[in-house]
Amino acid sequence: MNTPLPRPDEAAERRSLLSAALLEARARTQAELVAHLEAHGHSVSQSCVSRDLRDIGAQKVGGRYRITPERRSQLPGLAALIEGFSPAGPHLVVVRTLPGGAQRVAHAIDTEGWPEAAGSVGGDDTIFVASYTESGQRGILDRLRAAVNPESPGGFG
Repeated sequence: MNTPLPRPDEAAERRSLLSAALLEARARTQAELVAHLEAHGHSVSQSCVSRDLRDIGAQKVGGRYRITPERRSQLPGLAALIEGFSPAGPHLVVVRTLPGGAQRVAHAIDTEGWPEAAGSVGGDDTIFVASYTESGQRGILDRLRAAVNPESPGGFG
């Protein structure tokens, strides 16, 4: 009997979902994260979540899982340059910036090493950010939302 191989982008999708959840929510246990991933179509074990948390640089701080400071986005410092963003098709996010801001923001996105982002192209005031997957596009949008409005309440849902 042949065991089906996992999709090549499955780990990136899981890590993207975990990263977005940790940026927006307050997970106390790995069991909560397992349930969150299962609600998004990923059947995972606690040990898989543990490895993914390690790979994205998450740690338990103050009783909650968080992305460690050195792995947090540098985009909040550039948030004032971002005027808006929206999905375009299933694998693209269009980011609008103030004139002259696109390349700085695109460079920050690229150097962050977001697992869901294949790369970005920045012009003068527009950036195209390509995702590997449709769920990766949602992760990119979540990261941008968190960068532009870091005080917004989050939750699993």
